[in-house]
Amino acid sequence: MKSSSFTSASLSSILQPVFSLRPKPGRSIISSAVLPKPQTPLHLRPPVFQASLTELKKWHNWAKNQATSVGSTFLDLDNGPDSTLLHRELKWLIEDALQQPFMLSLGNNSDDDAPVPMRACLDDLYKLWKQRIEERRPFQYIVGCEHWRDLILSVEEGVLIPRPETEIIVDLVDDAVKRNQELRSGVWADLGTGSGALAIGIARILGPGGARVVATDLSPVAVAVASINVQRYNLQVRPLYSDYFLDFFVRRAESSLEWWIAL
Repeated sequence: MKSSSFTSASLSSILQPVFSLRPKPGRSIISSAVLPKPQTPLHLRPPVFQASLTELKKWHNWAKNQATSVGSTFLDLDNGPDSTLLHRELKWLIEDALQQPFMLSLGNNSDDDAPVPMRACLDDLYKLWKQRIEERRPFQYIVGCEHWRDLILSVEEGVLIPRPETEIIVDLVDDAVKRNQELRSGVWADLGTGSGALAIGIARILGPGGARVVATDLSPVAVAVASINVQRYNLQVRPLYSDYFLDFFVRRAESSLEWWIAL
């Protein structure tokens, strides 16, 4: 997309074979399935739980020991997280789970019986950290979100965690749009949207009043999560549960679809 030859004409020649297809009679193109309700990321949950400072410090010391015990085992095994990264993730977990994270660093003169407001119960914190260490569950699924570019995106099992490499595609689109303002028109399609990261990143580049972005996925969970992320940033993105690669283009073969992105 960096090339100035990335034009409507070149894209049309690429997509023409797809546009020549026609749906079979009676075939359902886009499903109207009821989407599941996504999980709420930990940092957005209300602090309705409490634990004493003594209990919380006990959990914290246990969690730190768990992280330290890993050493470089996972890193040597398959480039997984080492103790340094796990300690950093533990800090992030505390920031998301506690309404007042600073209370864990209070000295011995503090009231250890004081209740600490929390967004997850103490038992769940033990379970979550065991999942991270023993089952090696991805940290993003533990807290229910991923920091990507300058966004905080909801994620959960069944939804691909946005990768830093995906940012390159957004940067390429940004460069292409600056070179060719025609790209701001029509409809963009993000095929296999997952969390909606790519669609959201592109919609922000196109700006308000620009092209509309359609984000499709075969996974109802992904479409539900993408919908939540789109709503959070109030963008012109429409998530769709669709047999996206063939049926999406067939449905819009004679409509205003102009540009598409698939990763």
